[in-house]
Amino acid sequence: MNPINEKLSYPDHTILIAEDDEANFQYFQQTAKAAGINILRAENGLDAIKQCENHPEIKLILMDGMMPVMTGYEAARTIRKIRPGLPIVILTAFVSKDSIRDAVLSGCNDYLAKPIGTEELRMVLKKWLV
Repeated sequence: MNPINEKLSYPDHTILIAEDDEANFQYFQQTAKAAGINILRAENGLDAIKQCENHPEIKLILMDGMMPVMTGYEAARTIRKIRPGLPIVILTAFVSKDSIRDAVLSGCNDYLAKPIGTEELRMVLKKWLV
């Protein structure tokens, strides 16, 4: 089957979308819900940490790099300490060597540059939820 047309289905999976921008959140949520994924949301890095502490069922985090209160990079460092095996994918509009280095140093497993296409997002979900 062509991967673009492949139906993703992860009904027993919960992901955390840490994104302060409503339009971006809706876009990511729509793609994930189409795959049957349960969605939790955090609007800042501090809330992302709290969600990870309170929801052991989270299997993946899609984390905006730049959020209010605490950045995604800072939150990832803390989450990595409390949930070391939890995959974290940083989402950023600021593509540079420094942002990639920051993602790696903060403990992120993967990196997506905004704007993120539906197929890119589907591939990341498949990669980290299988």
